[in-house]
This record gives sequence, structure tokens and C-alpha cells, in this order.
Amino acid sequence: MHLFSDNIVNNKRQDAFDLCKTISIILMILCHVFYTMQYSVPATLNPTYIAHNAVRLLGAQSFMFCMGMGIAYSKNNSVPYFIKRGCKLILSGYMLNFLCLVLPTIIIGKSLIFGEAFVTNKFLMLLGSDILQFAGLVLMFFAIIKYFKFSDKTIFIITLCITLFGAFCNNKIFLTLTPEHFYYSFVGLFVPVKNFLEAEYVCFSFSNWIMYPVAGWLFGKLLKHCFNLSKFYLYLLGISLPLFFIEYIIFNMLGVNLWLVLMNPDIYHQQPPLFLFTYMNIIMLVLSLSHFASIYLTKLKIWDIIKHLSSELPTLYIASWIVIGWFSAWLKYTNRTLSVSFGNVLFVFVFVYACSEIYVYLKNKCKKVNKSKI
Repeated sequence: MHLFSDNIVNNKRQDAFDLCKTISIILMILCHVFYTMQYSVPATLNPTYIAHNAVRLLGAQSFMFCMGMGIAYSKNNSVPYFIKRGCKLILSGYMLNFLCLVLPTIIIGKSLIFGEAFVTNKFLMLLGSDILQFAGLVLMFFAIIKYFKFSDKTIFIITLCITLFGAFCNNKIFLTLTPEHFYYSFVGLFVPVKNFLEAEYVCFSFSNWIMYPVAGWLFGKLLKHCFNLSKFYLYLLGISLPLFFIEYIIFNMLGVNLWLVLMNPDIYHQQPPLFLFTYMNIIMLVLSLSHFASIYLTKLKIWDIIKHLSSELPTLYIASWIVIGWFSAWLKYTNRTLSVSFGNVLFVFVFVYACSEIYVYLKNKCKKVNKSKI
């Protein structure tokens, strides 16, 4: 059935993406909260392991897919804007490393968050690459494709080639580079330089993750021409849900538990193409469900909170990491440990989130004051 128009007919704010971004930031903060605790649970399907690693099913992937969607819908899509914003995000990533890792370690003591290689080598800790640096590179990538005016088909082919190259690097480059190389983290920005469990802090290599924002961007461009969102998402649900069950059955027949594989840190951070497809299918499934859930949630007061969390996602992410970094260093300084229990997880999560919201409030208030002075 015909669902799309040649003209743009759907240029309004997308409720399904607001809900997905809200879920994403909550899961990411929750996952980072576990880093402050004595977490050493083996890979089994017990509640603790699932709680810590659930973010791997719908965390950074969803966030980066939604970032691509935001680019498709944004009016700020010029080459200079992408370059300027990309540079700011990369610098913000390194500043975050300093504020949440290096500075607490210098002032208070060793951080609980990452391994000894990064505690003893503060320069390496400073240059660690995370999602902000990756987001900055994504905008640089969009600046390039915007400048050369590549077609959507060409952009997808380029992205696919980069993804396959990253998959090749998973098996080759990480064998020859170690954290002792001074250019380790710089290379890690672009390709996976080492097994994640050994590397500790080269989390989102460009070649492994670029497919998510590009897919989100192409999806957003398609969605802008859709004049019946409910019917479109119903079809998408009808495809993604059976497809996921088929994948689960195939893995089960091979003697592999799909949930354990998808929550594995190596698989999550290095995104092999086969599993990238599975993660992408989960995003499509959750997006479809989010659309139908948002139809009812938008009528409730809670939707104001959801919109707030969605719009403040980058600020909450940065603020929460800073709080977690200092809280972790304080635990180390006072020789305290937190066991993984529901009460402890809830307490730390509420504390981190409350502090992050205070930062968001103060930041927005300062913006208003500065605007009033102009």
C-alpha cells in the first residue's frame, strides 16, 4: 500500500524518537552506575548481569541512530555547521575525560571506573575515545558528504565499505597495537585497535559504529515523506518482530544464546556486521513499539518529562559521567565498596540523576541570563 509522497509531508517532531532517546539516556546512566560498584558477575542470564548489560540492547546504538534522524530533520545542515559542531563534540569528549577521569584521579586517588593501564597512564586516560568523540567524527563525515553532494546510494555504499573495513580491523589491527603506543587512542577513534576487554577505553571506533547514524539519517529522510506513520510502523513491526524471532531460533539451533552474545562487551563495542544487523533490527522493533506507546503517552503529564530527557540528553550524559567519576574516586579514597543490590543501584542512580538535573537547570538558567543581557 502506498505510504509515501514525493513531497515532504512529515516534518514535525517525532514522538517515537523522543521516547527512544529517553529510554537510551536512562539505560546509559544506569549502565555507568554499575561501574562504581564491585561488578564481577560472569556472563550468565542472572538479574545482575542483565541489569548491567541491558543497555547493550538499546543504549548507544539507539542514541546514534536518533542522532542521524535528528540530522535529517534539522534545519542546521550546512558544511560549516557540521564542522564547527563536530569539533566542539570532540573537544567536549576530551574535556569530559579530564573532568571525570583525570582530575578526580589526581586529586582524590585511583578511580574505580577503568583498569590499571589507564590509572597509571593519565595521558592515555585523557585521550581515551568515547561516544562524544565518535559523534564529533560523525558530523565531520556528514560535512564531507554534504560538501561533495554524494547521492544517498553512494553514501550507503561508502558507509558499508567503512563498516566492512572496521570488521577486518577487528581481526588484524588490534593484534599489533597496545595502549603503550602513544598513537593508540588516536587510531582507536577510527578503527578498533584492540580487544575491548583489554583496551578498556577505546569504546566507539568510527568504522564500527558509523552505520547507525547514517541508517538513522536515511530513515529520517524516508520518514519525512511518509503520510501515514501508524501504518508504516505497523508494517515495520510486522517485519522486525518475526525477523528477530527467526534470528533467535537460528542462534538457538546453533547452541548459542542470542541474549548473551548481544550483551557481550566485545560484540557490543566492535559491532561485527552480523550482529550489527541484529542490533539494527532491535532498533526497528523498539521504534515501532515506541510510536504506538507515544500515541498514549503524549496525552499524559509524563510526556513533559520524556521530552525534557530527550532534549537534554547530551547535557545529562556529560553531567552524569562527571558525577560518576568523582563519586567513584571518592569511594576509592574512603576505601568503600558498593555491592550490586537493588537498593545500592537505585540510590546511586537517583543521586547521579539528581546531580545531573541540577547541572542542567543551572546551565539553562545561565543561558537565559546571558540572552537577557544581549
